Amino acid sequence: MSKKAEKSCETEDRGRYEAEYFESEEEYYIKAFKRLDETGKHTWNWAAFLFGSAWMAYRKMYLYTLFFTLISRVFELCVLLYLSFSVYGNLSLFRLPKDEHTGLYPSVLICTWLVSSLFTGYFGNALYYRIVKKKIQKGYHLLQKYCPTSIPSIFCWPFICFADWISRKLQQKTKVKSEINEETVRAYLNPNKKNHLSVKIANVLGCLVFITANLIIIASTLIIRLQLK
Repeated sequence: MSKKAEKSCETEDRGRYEAEYFESEEEYYIKAFKRLDETGKHTWNWAAFLFGSAWMAYRKMYLYTLFFTLISRVFELCVLLYLSFSVYGNLSLFRLPKDEHTGLYPSVLICTWLVSSLFTGYFGNALYYRIVKKKIQKGYHLLQKYCPTSIPSIFCWPFICFADWISRKLQQKTKVKSEINEETVRAYLNPNKKNHLSVKIANVLGCLVFITANLIIIASTLIIRLQLK
């Protein structure tokens, strides 16, 4: 057997092994969505459990990202206020006092993360399916340049949300009506599509804004600390 043929066989065997033992994201969500349609049962999503709102932003679930982040922060703030007034009678908890109550603040953060993570881990696929169906009804699956995921969305999802809307308007001249089936879901989940130019620009601008904002926050914090000293 020639070296070329041997290499071809090795590539084919590797592809078969990966297909058998490493399920693609597309196939995972297809199975999860089918189960929801046929039985109404949820499937656990480890990515949604571990990353929560970051996973939602990555999957371009913009409204859920905003709602989930606000709810988590409001819940966390309410618990901190309650603990602060019940333990100290004021807002001294936010000063992170060095006494027997120091562990309250990190405990609240951990509990908030755990509760929210359990929710997204269990209901994440169902929420994502709702978004996918809405996007298909709007014709996103027909766009030649539209990627269903975005890493920059984790840091600057409002920019990507607006850019996705612009890209759809530029690529889709007429309204479409599409049925929700495996074919249209696969077309939407296709990871091989490239982003539209407007989305690429939004990625760059969003990342620059995110980096600049964080640098300003860090610099301001250092200046305040130096002044307090």
